[in-house]
Amino acid sequence: MSLAARMSALGATGLLLVVGLHLLQVRIDAQRAVTPKLQRFMYLPQGEYLRGAVLGYEQVVADLLWIQAIQAMGERKVTEEAGHWIYRALDVITTLDPKFVRVYEAGGIALVTLVVLAEESNRILEKGMKYNPDVWTLPYLLGFNYYFELHDDAKAADYIARASRLPGAPEYLARLATRLYVSAREPQVAIDFLARMYEQTSDENIKHVLEQRLKEVVVERDLQLLDEAISRYRKLHKRVPERLEDLVGPGLLRALPREPFGGHYLYDPQTQAVRSSEMKERLQVYGKRRAQ
Repeated sequence: MSLAARMSALGATGLLLVVGLHLLQVRIDAQRAVTPKLQRFMYLPQGEYLRGAVLGYEQVVADLLWIQAIQAMGERKVTEEAGHWIYRALDVITTLDPKFVRVYEAGGIALVTLVVLAEESNRILEKGMKYNPDVWTLPYLLGFNYYFELHDDAKAADYIARASRLPGAPEYLARLATRLYVSAREPQVAIDFLARMYEQTSDENIKHVLEQRLKEVVVERDLQLLDEAISRYRKLHKRVPERLEDLVGPGLLRALPREPFGGHYLYDPQTQAVRSSEMKERLQVYGKRRAQ
């Protein structure tokens, strides 16, 4: 058989394989209509075995699996068990195509927003950094995980600083790394972090989760501002304020903050405690701000 004929036969075999995989997926979907989409990834072989079986069509198969993964992650509720299936799918896809940066990015965020699996998210992002060492978003997302999920401010700062030195990294990363090193547990740092994440995320489900987190941290920032204003009011007037509106004035607040969930900030003059009408508890990971 001539070389041209052999190449043509190999191409035809590969095409048939891809078509066969697609038809197999359709058949599996029809037979398991009652099975949650994410659980269907349990039928995938290990990435190394699948890589050897697809005859050079790794990227095509990775694309097909990624489309399935996106659809599955769009389900309303993602349980912890389903989160592990997401991780399995991401691991298989990135073994087939280690340069598929979008999978590391979107998958890494999904594993700590749609479901809280920080270790699995870190593993997929570290794998991405191994094969894509010049992509700044991967260490940036690791920094996000260490700050918000693992509360390790030093490691968060290290990864953000690392991201800031890579090609294409935005200028604000170096400033953010510095702030994380010196004043990590301030709500305003978290607000800036979440706002940047929200801007660069396109998935609507993830954007919704980030928006909720952002509002929660804004509430804590506002409550700390009100606490400080109450303290200054006591020092100025030698008595406690009777209502929050008393805090608006020289040396205090220019205006009362607006509750981001659409509720109100409530104040008890007996205990001098402030809270949001929309949140049951205050966030505990952000301590009182340092005195200036």
